[in-house]
Amino acid sequence: TYDIQKRGGYLPVTNELLEDSDNNIAGVVQEWLADAADAYRAMGLPVPSYEVLRAEETDEVRRCIENLMVCEAKGHLWTERADPENGTSTLSCRRCGAEEHLRW
Repeated sequence: TYDIQKRGGYLPVTNELLEDSDNNIAGVVQEWLADAADAYRAMGLPVPSYEVLRAEETDEVRRCIENLMVCEAKGHLWTERADPENGTSTLSCRRCGAEEHLRW
């Protein structure tokens, strides 16, 4: 049997990039995917196809960004609890209860 773990990451973006064209956003994500593929190789794991990596990471990044933008548009502020020992952070919004778990 195999224990499947979801591997994700955190792609920090500027407000300028969020306001940029989809092609430029896709270019940044593509560079980030190359780094993700290198991380798979470094861990000795098989690298998923580019299409799979791109779909998974793009969906995760877009969902996270959309959640952040919705809360910020309502005037909510996010707080971060970082766990540097494990390379994770939890972003949370106390007003609406939204939470994002990030691995970096």
